[in-house]
Amino acid sequence: MAYGDLLKIRAWSLDGTRTEHITEKVQAKTWSGSYRDCARQLTFSVLPEALAELGGQVRLYLGPDILFSGHIVSRSRDSPGKTIDCTALDNGLYLKRSSTYMAVRNQTAEAVTAQLCGEFGVPCGALAATGVPLSRNFLGVSLYQIMQTMYTLAAEQTGKQYQIRFLSNHLTVVEKAVGTESIRLVPGSNLVSCRSSESIENMVNRVAVYDDAFRKLAQYDSPENYAALYGLMQKAVKASEREKPEAAARDILEQNGISTTITAQCLGNVKLITGTAVAVHEPVTGTDGLFWITADSHTVRRGVYQTKVTLDFRNLMDKQTAGSLPKE
Repeated sequence: MAYGDLLKIRAWSLDGTRTEHITEKVQAKTWSGSYRDCARQLTFSVLPEALAELGGQVRLYLGPDILFSGHIVSRSRDSPGKTIDCTALDNGLYLKRSSTYMAVRNQTAEAVTAQLCGEFGVPCGALAATGVPLSRNFLGVSLYQIMQTMYTLAAEQTGKQYQIRFLSNHLTVVEKAVGTESIRLVPGSNLVSCRSSESIENMVNRVAVYDDAFRKLAQYDSPENYAALYGLMQKAVKASEREKPEAAARDILEQNGISTTITAQCLGNVKLITGTAVAVHEPVTGTDGLFWITADSHTVRRGVYQTKVTLDFRNLMDKQTAGSLPKE
């Protein structure tokens, strides 16, 4: 049996009273996500007689393991089509669509995340511990932005990167670190093809810090002297918006240099998901070393299972800076 044949889909009716294993009625399916996505996504094309109601729950299984659990948020069908195209999102949808007011005082990111999960009925799993107490005001901010902002601010002090994920229905936060299960991608084995591209389109090579009176307090240039090479591309920040403007400026410069994007087409593997590290050796493009998956897409079509990943040598997280510092 092909590996892709083990990926099964089960659906429930909107009221939860009916359920059906619809795998045999699904023509194609794609499970995907990226480090900037609040929710992972499952798209599939299914025969009209299958149970696939708008708002109904769907799950993607690998054997007994739940890879995805969410609800169908959209359905579409054109006149000549013989299938219905469905899109489902996991519970990250509710983190994005729900907002609140919150005054955080000397609380850690993990404590705030657990508190919000309890208040909004989101099942909570393991949360990466930062141990960094923070204070911040959030006025009408989404749950995802609050959680991600707290972990972003903590990351500035711990030097670590964090990723929010849902395992089954449970929200988890993991530290993005190289593990013993990191996969090696090699041509002739599990790497089908590789493409590498470079860009300076979104470069920032100078950060200028201003105060409330519009006076420039400091400026920080990229250590590679990119401004002289590619022209000045400056980002202005307000001193009062940052606890440590120098550290924030250095981080901006580091994250916005020459962008190298690598996409790899691989044999299907459910372990190749956003936030994990892979080792790549591909001599044609010169891609060699340790990289982080910033986006992944798993597709099963006509019995063939392939995974496409976007890689970056930087360990990136979705940095958010919602809310503001307390005035007291």
